Amino acid sequence: MPSERYYWQQAMALLSWAQATTDQARAEKLRERAARELARAGEDKGAITDLNRLLTEFNDQQMRKGDTH
Repeated sequence: MPSERYYWQQAMALLSWAQATTDQARAEKLRERAARELARAGEDKGAITDLNRLLTEFNDQQMRKGDTH
């Protein structure tokens, strides 16, 4: 799965192309695609946060099990 950095780089490339073109309709489509890539980068960051939360919960459960033995 691509990383947050990958999506960020894709968005920057798309924005560069949007700025370079003289076709305003194409530039708008490129900017829209860049916005989607940035949203995907944000989703990737959220997934990492959720995983960290799950790992913390798992570790807490394991520690509680250790206290009973």
